[in-house]
Amino acid sequence: MMHYDVNLRPFTATVVDRRPKTRPKDPFENIDFPSHQAPMSRDASIAGIVEEEIHQVSPQSSSSSLDSPFMCTPKSFPPTPASRSLVLARGTRFADDVVFLARDHLRVQGNLDSDNERTRAMANALRAGKRLAVFNAEDVAGGIALSCGQHVATKIGNPLYSSARSMCPVLRNCYVYFEMTIMIPPPGPNARSTPTTLSVGLSTLEMPLNTLVGAWKSSVGLCSTGQIMSAGQWCSPGDNLSSYGNAATVGCLVRLDDSSPFETWDGVMVTASVTFNVNGVILSTPVSTSPLTAGPLIPEPPNNENQSMNETQGSQQPRGVPSATLQLLVPMEEELFPTLTLHSHATQVMCRFSAEDVVATSRTIIGAPEDATVYAVDGSVLFDGKNSP
Repeated sequence: MMHYDVNLRPFTATVVDRRPKTRPKDPFENIDFPSHQAPMSRDASIAGIVEEEIHQVSPQSSSSSLDSPFMCTPKSFPPTPASRSLVLARGTRFADDVVFLARDHLRVQGNLDSDNERTRAMANALRAGKRLAVFNAEDVAGGIALSCGQHVATKIGNPLYSSARSMCPVLRNCYVYFEMTIMIPPPGPNARSTPTTLSVGLSTLEMPLNTLVGAWKSSVGLCSTGQIMSAGQWCSPGDNLSSYGNAATVGCLVRLDDSSPFETWDGVMVTASVTFNVNGVILSTPVSTSPLTAGPLIPEPPNNENQSMNETQGSQQPRGVPSATLQLLVPMEEELFPTLTLHSHATQVMCRFSAEDVVATSRTIIGAPEDATVYAVDGSVLFDGKNSP
């Protein structure tokens, strides 16, 4: 492009078009409109041409083509490298969302034909409620962006804590297992240099989304520092180191038991047993000052004097519960949701709420009892009580 020296003093320029007044070239002649009409007058603006062409096409074609943010023709493709990269990235995200959502819908359809009654019931509930086992876009903090069909949560905002809950709760009166994997940040000049800080756990709908999971009542979370917060109380595992970071997979096994409800000042409560593992290593029993919120699930055998009191407080646990578990009190009318809290900026975490996505290969890795069926969040069977190790 040639450049000329232009006087910086104000001036008035008049442009006169001396070309013969012939029919102008239609700027949209390379776009195949379903009902393309005659071109407008040459003095019409580009915005007017686009608006009239949109009204000329049928409503169905307008909603599928012109209204789509991914329609880029040779006339509308952004000219600068930065704008082109944004358009290409947006198209890539759209393609990823379509593939992930199609896969999730096929999984729900396949679970409808399962031999397991709970799996079929959960699949029917998901289909009737139009839900999937992913992060809930309507139950996520403002500083989190969801991608890959709402399977990946990324911290993009400046809030201190940003939480995201799953779209569906865990099943009751059975063992449910899920995992979350911290993704490795891509290399480059904008790569994150700060440590990865987050927390993975469970919460009810009462917990605000700007709160660290575990800091609210009836919630528990394993922080990346290796500490566990349960109902607002910190506790550290006894023996093994449980801190984690990029490329780590955090697993959580939970059983929400409705068989032994008991009265408290906050209403009727039930017990949820929670077991965490990091990369297949089960966390040892933590030491806490509050046995009702984060103490060991298997208490010492009570004597005859306080046996009735312990049964009233719900300290009796179901048989087969592993010793490396936590006890969490949950209101009987509330549901538990897998929850993620992100603290460090640009941290990406992928949820694994289906049996086909879970990394764990045996029940010993996750701390599940023998002969107990373990389900994923979407209701699919992860380990069958009769056939799996």
